[in-house]
This record gives sequence, structure tokens and C-alpha cells, in this order.
Amino acid sequence: MSSPPRRRVPLDTPERLTEVLTAAIDVVAEVGYERFNMDLVAQRAHVSKGSLYQRWPSKAHLIVAALDANRVEVEAPDTGAYLSDVRELAKRWLRTEVPGDRRGLLLALLEGGRRDPELVRLMSEQLGQGGVSPMTVVLEAAEKRGELPEGVDLELLGELPMALAVATLLFKDQPMDEALVDRIVDGLLAPLLGRPDHRQ
Repeated sequence: MSSPPRRRVPLDTPERLTEVLTAAIDVVAEVGYERFNMDLVAQRAHVSKGSLYQRWPSKAHLIVAALDANRVEVEAPDTGAYLSDVRELAKRWLRTEVPGDRRGLLLALLEGGRRDPELVRLMSEQLGQGGVSPMTVVLEAAEKRGELPEGVDLELLGELPMALAVATLLFKDQPMDEALVDRIVDGLLAPLLGRPDHRQ
């Protein structure tokens, strides 16, 4: 005797919508972009595949919606010094709750970005918008205080800590943790600014 089919719950509440979007993040991080499909999300979230397609016409739309819903907003710190601001900002970000496996998610997005122009377009349109980033606030404050060398490329300097953290995660499979933050601040940024001792 066959078991009765599992009841599918419609996406009629914010809680259910959150469950589906979290499931999408989990699934794409686990299986990658190419193997990701609506069936896997429907099974994970106990919702019909038809309900997913009614709201999101493609897997790219669903993944970008999930990324947008789980976007982390971190307030820029104001410790009075650039190095301690960067350290605190990075550690605040690490302490946020992000669903899914960060390394798996990054690898999936890299894979999707190479293979699916629609994903690239949607990420640019929906995730590329917003206000001033916390790191920009930190850099602008440091520049006003005269902490940064003249002529330094602020855009590259702002991207450097996260780029190093992501590269360490992706290519060395080492976690983005507070020890790595301290290495970047004390072992790279401080010497670049001529401050071997970050407490100066």
C-alpha cells in the first residue's frame, strides 16, 4: 500500500515564503548552480513546483530573490580609527546569521555567473542597488581624519579585506573567521599604512 502524498503548503504567509527562500539558498549551496532546480526546492520546502514557477519564472529569479531576502545589513562602526573600524566591521559581518554554506554558495554563484547571463543580469539589477556601503563610510571617515596615504585607491582598499577573505575561503577552504580578520588588519593593512602596531 502506497503512502499518502505529502501535503503541499501554499506560499500564503511571510513565514512560508521565508522557508522557501532559505531552502533555495541551502539547495544551491549544496548542489551548485547547474544541478539546482525547482524540484529540489519544492521537495525541501514542501511546496508545489507550480507554486514556485508562479512566483519565480526561472531558477535565476528564485536564487536572486533568496539572496535579496537574506541580504545582510551591517552598520558601519565609528571607533575613531580606520584599522579598528575595519576590524569591527568585518567581525560584525561574521557574527551575522547567514543561511547555508557560505563557500558552497559562493562557488555556486561563480558557476552560475559563468554559465547563465540571466543570473548575472538579475544580480546586477536587484542586488547591485542600494545605499552607501559600510566600508565606504569607514573609508570616508578615515580620509577625513587624514589616516590614509595620499593618492591611495579608496575603491580597491575597500574591496581588499573582503577579496582576501573570499579567496581564502574559496581556494584554501579556510573559514572566514575573526583570526583571519586580525591577520588582514594587523599583517597587511597596518603595515601598508606604515603602522606595524595597529594600536598606534
